[in-house]
Amino acid sequence: MRVAKNNIAFRVMIASQFVNNLGSSFFNIVFLVYAATLPNKTLSVTLVAFTEMLPTLFSIIVGNFADKTKHHLQSWSIARLSQSIIFLIITVILIFFDGQFWSFLILLLLVFISSVVGSYSNLLMKPVSRFILSDSDLQEAMSLEQTVSIAVNLIGGFSGVALLGILHQNYAGFSLINAGMFVIAWSIMALNHRQFSEAEQHIEAETKSNTNTSIFSDLKSTFIYVYKDYLFFQILLLATAINFVGTSFNGIFNLTLLHSKSLLIGNFGTTVAIFGAISSIGLLTGSLVTNDFFKELTTKQLVGISGIGIVLIAAVPIFYPNGVLWMLIIFLFSYIEAKINPKLGAILMKRIDHNRLAGVSGLINTFVMSATPLGQIIFLGTANIYSPNISWFFMGFLASMITIYTIITRQQDMELVEKNRESAIL
Repeated sequence: MRVAKNNIAFRVMIASQFVNNLGSSFFNIVFLVYAATLPNKTLSVTLVAFTEMLPTLFSIIVGNFADKTKHHLQSWSIARLSQSIIFLIITVILIFFDGQFWSFLILLLLVFISSVVGSYSNLLMKPVSRFILSDSDLQEAMSLEQTVSIAVNLIGGFSGVALLGILHQNYAGFSLINAGMFVIAWSIMALNHRQFSEAEQHIEAETKSNTNTSIFSDLKSTFIYVYKDYLFFQILLLATAINFVGTSFNGIFNLTLLHSKSLLIGNFGTTVAIFGAISSIGLLTGSLVTNDFFKELTTKQLVGISGIGIVLIAAVPIFYPNGVLWMLIIFLFSYIEAKINPKLGAILMKRIDHNRLAGVSGLINTFVMSATPLGQIIFLGTANIYSPNISWFFMGFLASMITIYTIITRQQDMELVEKNRESAIL
């Protein structure tokens, strides 16, 4: 919290990000509720889930475009206001063409475009964040950003549904409120623009606006740039592997509760809500508590410990189905998991040239998230065809392989290698 207290520019960015993310979180759950009211509700809900995931796969393209953009803050402002305009259009469609499937398809397209524009605006701010934050503040700043994101996701869904109830299921009115929240997020930055003047001048002076290269050439160049940094690329692969295993947790967890009554705490719905809250509290606590034992561990070591956490989570329903024990392990795993992204984010900020920061960030988002659908197909498919315990076994096995790999390659730990190199120089 020290960095938010002492750094005005970062505090303004966090406040703007909070309002923006809250609006997005509101609409995500409400759009899902809206899809469930349509005649083809199963298909509609599936399309909404797909539309929410798809923009992440375009992050690498959006990131390279952001790197080549001149006037970062002006472009950010245009992007945020564009999102507001998109939701005004959505409002009009919901007023005049509500309940029609063809209009729902147009809404999906508009929501997708808004999400891509939002990703672009977020990546535009990466070089700005790097300039306004010192090296010593980076990890704490990344932890605070993660805290805001988790808190918004935790309260956004419940608040969105409650607000929709207050509006008497008026989806058009809700969309209008969402448009207003984008304007508020823009206003927070616009009213405090002077806090970013120095950063803007510095970034514009060094931004290389090269529009002669093709998008494929840019993507290849970005990938080669990351791949050449072998130790960093190794961490990226480990993060992708953990994401491949971990993104199916919720689905297999729900299926397990349906098959194993001994894991229930009350009824099914209550158990899902309790475990979801425990996981979110673990993530929040891990993000807020920065000065603990895990602070001294490297990202690679944390990934290895996370692998052990997944093994333990998988072992409970197979060998000792106990809801309280499962809850405790999930809390500890979530606490440790919350330590990884801020460390990885700080490494990225320090290691990557600011002219490539958005492109590399987009590459990482795409690379890591591309494992999500494959993991869900394999693990959820196995759970449905055979049994959840078979899926847990394979998840535990793969997680143990990740942990063993981090131990075997411990001499290639990027952060330890660089720490030893600095010690040798001194």
